[in-house]
Amino acid sequence: MSQKKISVIIPCYNVSMFIDRCMESLEKQTIGIDNLEIILINDASKDATLGKILLWEMKYPESIIAIPLQENVKQGAARNIAREYCTAEYIAYLDADDWIVPNAFEKIYRVAKQNNADLVNYLSRQVYVGPDKDDPSTKSGKPDRFAVIKTPKERLDFFMSDCPLLRGCWDKLFRRDFVEKYDMKFAEGVFDEESLFTTPAYMHFHRIYLLNEYLHRYYQNPISSTYNLSRDLARRDDNAITWEQTYEVMKADGSLEENHELAEWFFVINYFIRSMVFATGREIPYDVETINRMQDNVHNWFPNYRQNKSLQARNVYKGALELIDVEVNESNLEEYMAQWKKIVDANPQGI
Repeated sequence: MSQKKISVIIPCYNVSMFIDRCMESLEKQTIGIDNLEIILINDASKDATLGKILLWEMKYPESIIAIPLQENVKQGAARNIAREYCTAEYIAYLDADDWIVPNAFEKIYRVAKQNNADLVNYLSRQVYVGPDKDDPSTKSGKPDRFAVIKTPKERLDFFMSDCPLLRGCWDKLFRRDFVEKYDMKFAEGVFDEESLFTTPAYMHFHRIYLLNEYLHRYYQNPISSTYNLSRDLARRDDNAITWEQTYEVMKADGSLEENHELAEWFFVINYFIRSMVFATGREIPYDVETINRMQDNVHNWFPNYRQNKSLQARNVYKGALELIDVEVNESNLEEYMAQWKKIVDANPQGI
């Protein structure tokens, strides 16, 4: 049997309402389902999900692998387990309530092969309706872009120049040997797990293709686990936990030192500022101890972050950066959080 072109990893938890729709979008791929290795990992669902994915495996036994887990491990661990089953040239990730347009993987694979890309990034459109009512257009109005990164300066310049890369994994194609070389894995046991996987990828890729077409559809599902947990105090610190693990990985593999200014930019924004903005925007309270610990981590990891030219270049971060250095205690906690509220209200599109 010839090697498959793309392994598609799909974690499945209580998605019986959506999995058929997702799978039908893969069944219709113009690249041919015979060229796909679809790994459906059932994360101990409590509904009819397992039965549905087993039916799909029976329909396409040469292209679909169903993995039933006895205990719920959440998306990060499920994706890590599924990666061990991958044998195709490239790996893509898809959530079970999302889908892709019919020619997506044909286009993505073609540019990946033509450019020997470590990573292909494509665009995702957030939708509130199913495929039958979806706008099928894919054009963004922007030209595609290919980049070869050889030096830390080139990497920094790439990210500082209208870079569309987000922390998610579901709008990207990764070369499998690239993923395995750096043993890239998702954070486990949290609901904001992707940065541990994608950030090291950003620090190591050498050849990247930006395919500026809306080939992925991100379904905004009001009953999804991520949506329901967005105001959950127990999940407030998931982003920070993931970035703390990311720091340790990048420290160990040398990319933290090699790309210090870029790593500093990533961490200050995503570890501290994004955590505070996420919680503030959802009215999730913070405590003094947690804020102090995060501030201490920023100061210990990046004591000279205020001299980072990339951070200083964007005025939108100015007020948030100043709050990293404010000494927070019980007497000023309320006032401190009010300052974050002002920042969030002034930047409704996020910072």
